[in-house]
Amino acid sequence: MLTKHNKRNRGVILTLNGWDKLQTSITQAKLTENVEDGFTLEELSWRTGLSLHTVSRIQKRLEPVDKSSLRSAFAAFGLELCIQDYTKPFELGETQRGNPQYDWGEAPDVSIFYGRSTELVQLRQWVLEERCRLVALLGIGGIGKSTLAIKLGLQIQTEFDAVIWRSLQNAPAIEDTLTCILQSLRSALQKDMVIPESFDGKISKLMECLISNRCLLILDNIETILSSGSQVGRYLPDYEGYGQLFKSIGEISHQSCLLLTSREKPREITLLEGEKTGVKTLLVKGLNFVEGRSLFWHKGQFSGTEQQWQALIEYYGGNPLVLKMIAATTQELFNGKIATILEYLEQGIQIFEDIRDLLEPQFNRLSLVEQELIYWMAINRQPISLINLASDLFTSTQKHHLPQAVKSLLQRSLIEKNDEQFFLQPVLMEYVKQRLFEQVCKEREPKIQHIYNHISLFQTHTRIKTTAKDYIQKIYHQTTYQRRCSTN
Repeated sequence: MLTKHNKRNRGVILTLNGWDKLQTSITQAKLTENVEDGFTLEELSWRTGLSLHTVSRIQKRLEPVDKSSLRSAFAAFGLELCIQDYTKPFELGETQRGNPQYDWGEAPDVSIFYGRSTELVQLRQWVLEERCRLVALLGIGGIGKSTLAIKLGLQIQTEFDAVIWRSLQNAPAIEDTLTCILQSLRSALQKDMVIPESFDGKISKLMECLISNRCLLILDNIETILSSGSQVGRYLPDYEGYGQLFKSIGEISHQSCLLLTSREKPREITLLEGEKTGVKTLLVKGLNFVEGRSLFWHKGQFSGTEQQWQALIEYYGGNPLVLKMIAATTQELFNGKIATILEYLEQGIQIFEDIRDLLEPQFNRLSLVEQELIYWMAINRQPISLINLASDLFTSTQKHHLPQAVKSLLQRSLIEKNDEQFFLQPVLMEYVKQRLFEQVCKEREPKIQHIYNHISLFQTHTRIKTTAKDYIQKIYHQTTYQRRCSTN
């Protein structure tokens, strides 16, 4: 066992510069050879003459490989391996458990990671080169924000005096979060630090650490401390202190970085971000066809044509968590046959209840106006302008709040914008269709069920939308009445 351990330590990993150098050449080769979706691991293995496992280790930069393997990988793309391109690895397990400099707490394992090379390059540029003070990763549930943040942190942690990751999943009080971070910084920086008792004192002490040291803080799941309803980006009662924390880190000059992940954009980010500021936002989108298909390989054997694979992955917008759910269900129920799962989807049959569990909490956070807009976007199916959306709304009050509601949905990462057209995330589209269908079944109105059938077939026309408008108006009034009763 000792010999094996020593052998593993003799390996090397790519430096960030070496990794960027290799990825740039791979991208150039993709463009030159007109490879639309990039090189798969199998294609890289064939091209470099290395095993799949070795290629994967080189790409991930988390496990050491022989220097000769790096030379082969570089040579395959016309590169020469230089001494600046590789370095001795650190043991991540040892780092996380025994080195107080890197406090990863209970951060999820990201050893299975595909794609995101463009996002990682952009984030490293913001954090390392532009020295951004505050960076937010935003996106719909399951899109891979947390995984991307952790992956980035592991890649660049040697550039910092301290790295601290914490989740806000259980909505801890701001004082508890600050105390926890300061305790970790005291250990990581080996400082004889007295942690103040007051909130303002803790903020000041934290900023003192961020100014005098190069620290990376990662706060995950920020949406849990944000309020629901029309006030997007605002905080729950007693959680406003987080806003003061984000504002201080974003405004005050220091040499550290706070990386946030959230389904919704905190209002301080909206106010501070800009091209020439130290505050940036990255909207995390779905995986492409090749990356999405790679997620299935860890669940077993699957069969399907390229067209079928592409249809399935596009249907769910490349959402990594959703694709993992689909992979497990397809393997369990359909023996890995992609064609069979597509047949069910074409008939409008939804068999993934876990997807509902993922999106329902986010949908329920919306105001009534936002929910109505989501319904109409699902009915229209195609990208739609503000003017056309306004024609679907049934009260002048709703139309008056339309621009703000659309802006709110963008900040909640539920819709996207292309020029002046707005459209739903694919995963949300299917969830809303199913939700509307269930409402139809409860009401048992044949006309509305007829509407749903047409929506499933990607058809809309004036008569259908007119009937749908009556139905959604009915839902709207019922919901309004129920909320008033609960308030009183």
